[in-house]
Amino acid sequence: MKRLIILVAALSAALASPAQNITIDLSHFAGKEYVWIISNGEKLDTIAQGALDTNGKTVLTVPPAYNNWRGMSSFLLASGGGLELILNGEGDFTVGCAVETPTINDIYYTNSKENSFLLEQNKQQQGLLNKAGVIAAAMQAYTPKDQIYKTLLKEKKVLEKNYAGLQQQIAASPLLAAQIKQMENFCNGMGSRLDLTQKEMMDEARQYVREVVDFNQLWNSGMWKPFLSQWMNLEMAQKNDSILLADSHAILTREQNSDIRQTLVKKMTLLFNQYGKENLLTQLGMNDLLAPGNQAPLLFLPDSTVMMPTSSLVIFFESDCGNCVNELTQLKGNYSVLQERKIRVISVAADTDEEGYKQFAATFPWKQKICDFKGFEGVNFKNYAVVGTPTIFVIDDNGIITGRYARLADYLK
Repeated sequence: MKRLIILVAALSAALASPAQNITIDLSHFAGKEYVWIISNGEKLDTIAQGALDTNGKTVLTVPPAYNNWRGMSSFLLASGGGLELILNGEGDFTVGCAVETPTINDIYYTNSKENSFLLEQNKQQQGLLNKAGVIAAAMQAYTPKDQIYKTLLKEKKVLEKNYAGLQQQIAASPLLAAQIKQMENFCNGMGSRLDLTQKEMMDEARQYVREVVDFNQLWNSGMWKPFLSQWMNLEMAQKNDSILLADSHAILTREQNSDIRQTLVKKMTLLFNQYGKENLLTQLGMNDLLAPGNQAPLLFLPDSTVMMPTSSLVIFFESDCGNCVNELTQLKGNYSVLQERKIRVISVAADTDEEGYKQFAATFPWKQKICDFKGFEGVNFKNYAVVGTPTIFVIDDNGIITGRYARLADYLK
C-alpha cells in the first residue's frame, strides 16, 4: 500500500510539473513569422508556429505530448534563418541575438547547459579551423628553409594539439550536446585530429558508426538522412563489399531498439539499391523487406519529385514483355473495379525506347505513369528490388505493402 501511494504521488508530481518554456529574444526580427519543428528520423513535426511580437520576442512552450522528447529542435523564421534548440529536460531557458546579421559569436543562451555547451564547442572548433586554414594557405607561399615557414609550422602544431584536445573534451562529455556535436562532425567529414591521413579518417569514422553513435539519439537529431548518406559514401569509398557487409552487420547487431533497427534496415535497403549493391541484401538478411507488412519505398516521378504510393497498385513492366502485355490488358479491363475499391494504379516501366513507350502507355486509363528510360537500372526498379516483370505491389493507405504478385488475378481473388 505504501509503495502504491509513493507511485501515485510521483505520477501526480510528474503530471503537475510545469511545462518547459523557452524565451526567444530577437530584437531585429519583430513581427517575423516562425515555425518550431522537431525531427523523428526523416519526418518533421511542427510543434508550434506564430509570429514574434513588436519587440522580437516570443515564448515557446513544449507541448505535453513532447515533454519526454529529447533531441535537437529547430526554430525557423519564415523569412530565413533560425536557431537550433536542444531539448533535454533542462527546464526554462532563454536564447537570443541582439544584431541584425548574426554570426555564431552573436547568439547567446542562458540557463541551458546543453545549448551553451554546443554553442561554445562550435565557436572554438570554428575558430581553430579558420586559423588552420589561414596557416595552411600561408605555408604554401614559403619553403621549409624559410624562418617564417618554421614559425607557421610551430603554430600549426599548436592548433592541431588544441583541436585534438577539444575533440577529447567533447567525447568525454555526458551531455546530449556532445553527442550531437560528434554527429555533426561526422556529417561534415571532421575527425578527432586535423592531421589524420585519409585512411585514418575513414577507419575512425567507420569505428564511430559501428561502435559509438547512439542511433536513438540520431533519430531525434535532425541528421538521420545526411548521417546515413555520409556513412554510405564512406563505405563506397572503401570499394570493398566485405567491409560494407561487416560494418552493416555490426550496426544492426548493436541496435537493440526494434523500431529503430527496422527503420535502419529499411534505410540500408534503399541505400544499397541506390548504390547498386542490391545483390548484397540477401547476405545481409534484408531480402524480405519488400514482403507484405513492410513499408513501401517512395516512388521517384518524372518531374524529379517523390511520392508515397498509398492506397495503390503498382505494376512494374516492360512494353515488349508478353506476360506484361497480358497483365496490363487485364489491368485495363479491371480498372473500374480498382476505382470502386479506391485503389489508384501506378505503372512503372523498364522501357528504354521513349517513342515506343509513349505509344503503349497512351492506352492506359490511369494517370500515374512512370518511366525514366533506364531499364532495370532505374531508381524505382532498384528501390523495389524488381529483377523480373511483371511484378505487382499492392500498398495500403498507410504505405504498407499488403501483397506482391506476378499476376493480377492473384490479387483480385
